[in-house]
Amino acid sequence: MIAAARRTPLLSSGGWRISRRCLSSSQDSKLCIGIRREESSVWERRAPLAPHHVKSLTDKGFRVVIQPSTRRAYSKFEYTNAGAELCEDLSVADVILGVKAMPLECLDMLANKTVAFFSHTIKAQETNMPLLDSCLAKNVRILDYEKILDESGRRIVAFGQYAGTAGMINILHGLGLRLLALGYHTPLMHIGGAHNYSSVSAAKAAIANVGREIQYGLMPNTVRPLIFVFTGNGNVSKGAQDVLRQLPVQWIEPSELESVASSADNRRLYGCIVDRFDHLYRTDGGAYDDDEFMHHPERYSSNFAEKVAPYTSVLMNGIYWTPSHARLLTTKCIQSLMQRSGSLHGPAMPNRLLAIGDISCDLGGSIEFITKSTTLDNMFEIYDTEAGQSTTDFSADGVLYMSIDNLPAQLPREATDFFGDQLLSLVPELAGGDWQQSFSDLTISKTLKDALITYDRELTPGYQYIADLRAEQDKQPK
Repeated sequence: MIAAARRTPLLSSGGWRISRRCLSSSQDSKLCIGIRREESSVWERRAPLAPHHVKSLTDKGFRVVIQPSTRRAYSKFEYTNAGAELCEDLSVADVILGVKAMPLECLDMLANKTVAFFSHTIKAQETNMPLLDSCLAKNVRILDYEKILDESGRRIVAFGQYAGTAGMINILHGLGLRLLALGYHTPLMHIGGAHNYSSVSAAKAAIANVGREIQYGLMPNTVRPLIFVFTGNGNVSKGAQDVLRQLPVQWIEPSELESVASSADNRRLYGCIVDRFDHLYRTDGGAYDDDEFMHHPERYSSNFAEKVAPYTSVLMNGIYWTPSHARLLTTKCIQSLMQRSGSLHGPAMPNRLLAIGDISCDLGGSIEFITKSTTLDNMFEIYDTEAGQSTTDFSADGVLYMSIDNLPAQLPREATDFFGDQLLSLVPELAGGDWQQSFSDLTISKTLKDALITYDRELTPGYQYIADLRAEQDKQPK
């Protein structure tokens, strides 16, 4: 039997040097799954499947080949022990799995292949249109995880919970830095960024210790009450809420915001979940109807800026947004919220709204002024509402914000486990698909077929609107 990949010992490291191309073997008849190396960011350490998922597939007779990586949170040895083969060239694979978009120069190897990943193209995101064009040209069939939906339209495969978890840890860290720059030491200074913790449980333990300091009354009176508002109640929001629960938090209803904001205890924080029906209303009058909103969001306006934002200290935004949805906060609304007030107990504080964690990261969307992502290298910026621009000076006037598009990368092993648990059951069908059929004749489940963005060098019928969005963008002044 010929080995699947030629390996030469490395005397300096005791590791293995891997050949660029998987060799022919008796395994050629097996359905083959490829796993890409992530190269979109130095922080990207996730994988679509963990070693125990790979073992489940190899035990069932599938062949799994994986590009080696020294950055991936799970080591190559953990994958090979699970039965995977290390190989640079994934062209042998029937389907290729990744997480984020790949560099354009990697597409030659993926030509005429079905590749599953988060493409970030379904809203015609300008920065990813070169990727879409290259995939069309090279007949790379994009299967976008974001569009693998159940019958009710909910996502089946997502990192959402871990985006919320990492985002909440980060915003607590950033809030501590912001308050320090404004003149206040707080217990929040003892919370680091999410990537500073080896696991979610380690982060929660550290945050719980901070909670005890808050209970002892170590939060300055001037910064009370800290009210954390969460938009939506999906997996993203729930992940963030779970982190806040490690602190002494009292949960309140939106109707209680005004009264709590005027008189509150500095030995606790306050949390408030704001759902769609709390701030959306029919523009032409009438009660909120969830089914109608799902099908016709353009019929609704939002009073979030008037009813909720004036009493919010930290906004954790986890809602899905498209141009047909009303914004939570326009740039004009943010300006009206930023009124500096004096204090008898210490340095002046910005008026109420201190920080925004835009976990959804829909640029120019529900939070209008956030038009560019922050990064894991530079997680926070301060938006100066008067100048209409951002700065990294934490003492500047304005509101701190975070809008990172790869938050789960900070918790890579647990995020990989969580994601792979959802993806695993779909992989056999993906590997067994007859991708030589025409799209109309393609015999895979509707769940997966509806997630195919490109096929046979064309946008599939459900995504031809992307061309229309691009045409509209081209008409806009640059």
